[in-house]
Amino acid sequence: MPRPVVIRDNAILRAARDLFLRHGYGASTAAIARRAGVSEGSVFKRYRTKNGLFLAAMEVEGRENAWEGLLAGAAGRGDVRRTLEEAGRRLLRRLEILTPRIIAVRASGLTLPTGYRRRRRPPPVVHIETLARYFREETRLGRLRAASPQALAHVFVGALAHYAFCETVFRYRSAPPAVFVRQVVAAVLAAAAASPSPESAP
Repeated sequence: MPRPVVIRDNAILRAARDLFLRHGYGASTAAIARRAGVSEGSVFKRYRTKNGLFLAAMEVEGRENAWEGLLAGAAGRGDVRRTLEEAGRRLLRRLEILTPRIIAVRASGLTLPTGYRRRRRPPPVVHIETLARYFREETRLGRLRAASPQALAHVFVGALAHYAFCETVFRYRSAPPAVFVRQVVAAVLAAAAASPSPESAP
């Protein structure tokens, strides 16, 4: 009995992702097909070009957006510190997956198709908007004192993104991931608790 198409597709994408991340865009489709246990023709039947296969393999699965769902209804409920630490851990795990893929796409020299750019906002923009909404709502409820929720979100996302970048490119970690997230959350909450000076207030 033949394997379901979805299993073959997943095997192809897993093999392609592994080899592209290890060897860059130069990884051959023949090697990808061998790793996936399919013929090279099967690869091209599903992904018409190597570019198409590469971009599909570099996608991040939807389930990795769980951190956004955590923040969606969290304002006004539970402990702010714990909520931000859990969201930060989830976001950092996502960034640790996303960062090498972004670097691989950029290094390949490919540009994303026009339709792709129209359908999706860049991940950092989504991350910042998600956090800014949460900070704005917690400020409205009086649980935070964020003079600029957008800037606070930039700081939060920027710190985690820089950690993932250093880890990917330089194999450098200033602290274990969970510890780093706690440090970032502590810094953000300290900034949100401080009274803004007249010059910095909007």
